[in-house]
Amino acid sequence: MNKGAATKDLIIQKSAEIFNTVGYEASSLQHIMKATGLKKGGIYNHFQNKDEIAIASFEYSFQLVLKRFKDELAHCSSSHEKLLAIINVFESFADKPVVRGGCPIFNTAMDATDYHPELKAKAQSAINTLIKYVEIKIEEGKIEGEFRDNIMASDFALFLVSTLEGALMIARVNDNTEPIKHVAKMLTSYIKTQIIK
Repeated sequence: MNKGAATKDLIIQKSAEIFNTVGYEASSLQHIMKATGLKKGGIYNHFQNKDEIAIASFEYSFQLVLKRFKDELAHCSSSHEKLLAIINVFESFADKPVVRGGCPIFNTAMDATDYHPELKAKAQSAINTLIKYVEIKIEEGKIEGEFRDNIMASDFALFLVSTLEGALMIARVNDNTEPIKHVAKMLTSYIKTQIIK
C-alpha cells in the first residue's frame, strides 16, 4: 500500500471511531486532526469535506460488521448453527464492538436520521442488508428441512435483528451487557423450540 492510500485508510479508521463515539454533528475536523496527527491539508488532500469522511468511515465500519458475521458463520455447517451464530455476533458487539462506541449501524441511524439524508440512507441500507441476510439464512434452513415450513422468514428476520439491536442499545445506555445476554438467551431458546423442527 502506498503512503497516500495508507494515510487515507488512517483517516477513515480514526474517523470511524470519532463519528461512532461523538456523533456526526459533534465531530469536528479538529477531532480528526488530533486522532490522525495530520494537518488540515493532509486530510483535505484525500477528502473534500466532513461528509465524505463520514460516509467513508461508515462504509468501513459496516464492512467490519459484515466481516465479523462472515468469520463467525464460516465455522457453521448447519442452518440452525448459522442462526445461533448470528445471535452470538450481535451479543459480541456489546463487549467487543467492531468500532469503539457500539454498533455503527444503530449509532449512525440515530445520529443521522433527522439531518443527514445520505448517511441515513447508508444506515438504512446496512440494516436492511442485515435483515435480508438473516432472512436468507432462515429460508436456507427451511429448504434444507431444518426449520419449520410455517416460519415467515422476512417477519422473523425483522424481529430478530430489531430485538437484538434494541437490546444492544439498552445495554449501552445502562453500561451493562446483561440486557443483550438475556435477549440472546431468550432468542436462542425460541429458535430451538419454535423454529427448528
